[in-house]
Amino acid sequence: MPTGLLNCAHCDGAPLFIAGRLQAVVVCEDCGISTPPVCLTSTDQDIAFAQLRAIWNIRVEHRPADQQTISMLARRELTSSDIPYFLNLLASTNTDWATNGPKFAAMAAALAQPSFQFKHVSPPETVIEDAGRYRKLVRRSKVIYIDGAPMVRFNHVPALAAAIAEEAKDDHEWPFPILEEFVARAVDRLPDHAEP
Repeated sequence: MPTGLLNCAHCDGAPLFIAGRLQAVVVCEDCGISTPPVCLTSTDQDIAFAQLRAIWNIRVEHRPADQQTISMLARRELTSSDIPYFLNLLASTNTDWATNGPKFAAMAAALAQPSFQFKHVSPPETVIEDAGRYRKLVRRSKVIYIDGAPMVRFNHVPALAAAIAEEAKDDHEWPFPILEEFVARAVDRLPDHAEP
């Protein structure tokens, strides 16, 4: 990915350079603000990136943090991925510490907490079986082009064997109570090698 782009002047989000077949833009991943598109007259994207970088990096310094930005971040459920954004927000705050200080303290305390709790961890055997099923599906996939954009297309998976196996559960309100189990049985019935 090209470098040299400053974070978004509006929300301090990460910039993303997107080049299509005819045009290219730089867009913020968080708020969606973008540069005007630049036409790609040649296959060289470096020229377009240089033009867009000049447009995107035009401001001299970041927008100072305001009350609304601080309150918006304080209401979010923060994870470790928010630490750079939090630090930039903290660094760009230069007024009203009496009001913003307790919010920053609460955000820092939230960021110090473990960010992910395992509610359920599958046993290793299940993970290995699922990985084998995934490999089966990948071998049956094809890359197709729709309007010039590559798409991954998965061939249909016959599920008759899984449906027959689930017929014993006709008395249930929904005969396939565990969708993952139903799909797993259908994929297991596929041959190990994709047909040419």
